[in-house]
Amino acid sequence: MKRFFYLVYLIIIALPLFAVTTILCAIFAGVGSAFINERIFSYYPGRIWSRIALALFLCPIEVHGKENIPKNRATIVISNHQSSLDIYMLYGYMGIPFKWVLKGALRKVPFVGWACEKSGFIFVDNSSARTAALTIKQAEEAIEKGYSIFIFPEGSRTNNGVLQRFKRGAFKIALDTQATILPVAIKGAYEALPKNALFVKPRRLVLEIGRPFESSAFEQSPRGLIELTQKGENEVRTLIG
Repeated sequence: MKRFFYLVYLIIIALPLFAVTTILCAIFAGVGSAFINERIFSYYPGRIWSRIALALFLCPIEVHGKENIPKNRATIVISNHQSSLDIYMLYGYMGIPFKWVLKGALRKVPFVGWACEKSGFIFVDNSSARTAALTIKQAEEAIEKGYSIFIFPEGSRTNNGVLQRFKRGAFKIALDTQATILPVAIKGAYEALPKNALFVKPRRLVLEIGRPFESSAFEQSPRGLIELTQKGENEVRTLIG
């Protein structure tokens, strides 16, 4: 019976309100970033949107380890990718200005793709070596401007809740820029909204923020890149528990 009433609430109240807030926040973010101040409007509308979304879906969130976030320096945030809810969790509750590194397919999402483009977010294009290199270059330019970067090194959402092997792109950026890396574990999002599920299941979500580590401790070589990638994967795996 509880599930029935929740589905009624979701369809009649939560999803329509989510659609409206998505459109409004996308417009504010896109127009504000293009014509007023990109740093402010690429962050705050999305943060508000993310918090509203989780509240509408009845998914409270706990954040542990916020004191580990480096102050006043660009950071590459790496996280496991459990669910579509991950974006709302990181966007809404990490509390740092950043640029997303997103799948290119998200550019086609109405309103959201346009807002992300105007906000200077980075779309991954692995269709060729040249476009893949351009993605890395754009991320490195964002770090040089003082933005942190959010990347899911798995590349896609997990199919079964288990952490997938990390790809090296995020760590190549880290080595090239000597950026600090901040590992984060997302918990509960897979159970709330697994891949291909239609509706969110109300559930408490957790962000576990680990201690940052320096990419400068690894040599700039193919071997160093492999070691840094493994270090990042191990850190996130440990946080997941």
